[in-house]
Amino acid sequence: MIYLDNAATTYPKPECVYKVLDNANRNAFNAGRGEYDESRKAFEIIEDTRKKVASFVDCDFNRVIFTSSATESLNMIINGISIEKGDYVYISPFEHNAVVRPLKNLQKKIDFEIVILPFNKKTWEPIIDKIKSDFAVNRPKAVFVSHVSNVTGFQVPYEEIFGLSSKYNSINVLDCAQSYGILNPNIENTNYVVFAGHKSLYASFGIAGFIKLKDDDLIETKFGGTGSDSLNPNMPSKMPYKYESGSANIVAISGLNTSIDWLKENDIYRHELDLTDYLIKELILLEKVHMYLPDNKKVFGIVSLSIEGYDSNDVGQILSDEFGICVRSGYHCAPYIHDFIDSIKYNGTVRISLNFFNTKEEIDSLINAMRTF
Repeated sequence: MIYLDNAATTYPKPECVYKVLDNANRNAFNAGRGEYDESRKAFEIIEDTRKKVASFVDCDFNRVIFTSSATESLNMIINGISIEKGDYVYISPFEHNAVVRPLKNLQKKIDFEIVILPFNKKTWEPIIDKIKSDFAVNRPKAVFVSHVSNVTGFQVPYEEIFGLSSKYNSINVLDCAQSYGILNPNIENTNYVVFAGHKSLYASFGIAGFIKLKDDDLIETKFGGTGSDSLNPNMPSKMPYKYESGSANIVAISGLNTSIDWLKENDIYRHELDLTDYLIKELILLEKVHMYLPDNKKVFGIVSLSIEGYDSNDVGQILSDEFGICVRSGYHCAPYIHDFIDSIKYNGTVRISLNFFNTKEEIDSLINAMRTF
């Protein structure tokens, strides 16, 4: 099997992560639920992992809130930032349904506007003059931008957008599910950074979170036991525990703790960037292949394409059945980008997504398979 679906989840994980996950499954205990050594050790692992997550953006580790997924994180943020009737919320055309669907669901209850930020369809750059005008007329309550598009690998230029929206005290949310730990963001003018353990951080499913970088109010939307202050019927007021209830996933957190150490020992960024460049150079030579790239071809780790005369899902099926190559085809849980890149006529795109364990030889095998279409 040649696995090229790393935007869905990185595979394989580093061997050191598998070993820690196995040991934690056998020997880990519930954190903060007992005065015995094993419970205290679990708590210490969680706090140490917070520090390691925070180190990528150099922030206070108490601002790191753990959740089960980036989707849960975004739900907590969207439902906690007090969007009110008449507010304007802006999103980029590259957003995942983890942003779009919670906003649409909230819109059923509260009459606010969701506006797609204007981007140039040729260069994929934000149309800054139009954004300035839109913000001046309809002040942004919140702005959501993906750091790296899960469909195209495009590194979305969010900094200027957040710089503009911050002048209106907007709540700026950066979805780093595809990038955190490898391609780390500039957090100036950013209120929240969302991360997913099982993707760019090379950990397992079941651990993700968000970093609350500012002191804006975020209403708790998840309630329950925290292992402390148990006579208090309300959630504790202290960060990060006011947003974390229920037993922490110590198994997955242990894996994340180890995967971060591994990330810092290896140049994941350079390897993925080199593979991405090599993939694009090889695909350009195939006449029937159309890649979805901005003019400057600035994408990272992900390349989306279509093949003339084929539905994207048929391409994915053929690559799997005939060549043992795993890619993702279709719409990739991103509802607006396919109109932006004009891929609906192919029923979405064929997405090739890379990781540290992929090789040029695997890309050569993919190219040889593509030549048969």
